[in-house]
Amino acid sequence: MKINYDFYTGKDEYCDGDIEKKILEYMDKYDEKDFEKVFENDIRWPVFYHLTPLRKNILNWYPFKENAEVLEIGAGMGAITGILCEKAGHVTSVELSKQRASAIAKRCKDKENLEIIVGNFNHIKFDKKFDYITLIGVLEYAPLYTNTDNPFNDFLTYIKSLLKDDGKLLIAIENQFGMKYFSGANEDHTAKKYDGIVGYENKNGIRTFGKEELNQILVRSGFEYTKFYYPMPDYKLPQKIFSDEYQPIEKVLDYKPYTSCNESVNFDEKEAYKDIIKNNMFGFFANSFFVECSSSRIDTYISFDNYRPIEMNEKSDKFFKENYLRENNENQLNMENIELKKENEKLKKDLYNIINSKSWRITKFLRREKK
Repeated sequence: MKINYDFYTGKDEYCDGDIEKKILEYMDKYDEKDFEKVFENDIRWPVFYHLTPLRKNILNWYPFKENAEVLEIGAGMGAITGILCEKAGHVTSVELSKQRASAIAKRCKDKENLEIIVGNFNHIKFDKKFDYITLIGVLEYAPLYTNTDNPFNDFLTYIKSLLKDDGKLLIAIENQFGMKYFSGANEDHTAKKYDGIVGYENKNGIRTFGKEELNQILVRSGFEYTKFYYPMPDYKLPQKIFSDEYQPIEKVLDYKPYTSCNESVNFDEKEAYKDIIKNNMFGFFANSFFVECSSSRIDTYISFDNYRPIEMNEKSDKFFKENYLRENNENQLNMENIELKKENEKLKKDLYNIINSKSWRITKFLRREKK
């Protein structure tokens, strides 16, 4: 494992704040196979998100070709870097943050086929081309780091130039029109309800796309061939993977919806999917996409019948259910009831203060009272 600082500016351009330092402490204390012990005491979402083994499910099913050269753009704290190293001949991971790069190094200290480059991807000079390039939760941030009039297209066009002739780009991204957003979940990046559905308040900021628009952007960027997959409940914590050839039916749609921000939702998305599936619209409303992209015809063969996703151990599963699952929306409804009670108490107090005020008594003759 090697860390390359040649392109590091001396400033970490992206992080989740001080909580990342705590995550680094956990990485010092536990080996990766024991990370789930952390969740017994620390229930914060960033901790769970960066350390849960469920993250690996987005790629542990994908059949990389033997001895592949892989470029991972936006490696974060290394949640999927390890699985890439296990599947590929060599992995080059690019990460903006020195702090996050140190997390990857701790997590993958035994991976001899890994180089970590710290810096802005757009400023790095590569001396080779790759069989695969991954953008897992990265494409939506293109406007922040690609300062052009068409950041998404320009970012993708540059990526294409780094692929071999038969190379593939692998993208994971939320769906702008995912069912969870219709049900009332906050947009993952702006934290606003329905923001993506109505076309985003900030037209030039971080954003995701619907299936057709995303496909059009990819084709314009030189990726003539695309193949869409649908990780559920999303690409962050995949429990099921579907495709256009392997569509869900009601009896296999047994994933567990979750919420990360104590959000309230209006209905059970799994119930809504039932008639969506009957009307052959699942691909439009799926919460996330995983997309294979290439300038050559895609002939990847995948058998989902043999897919065995990573699952949490008993203690972590209990933690997840108690803190993040949306089963019947009971947690959200309870929270809403608590907030309503607080609001009612405030209104009653305000009303009491008004009707017992001097001004209310003085102006009583001006008000008409119903007999």
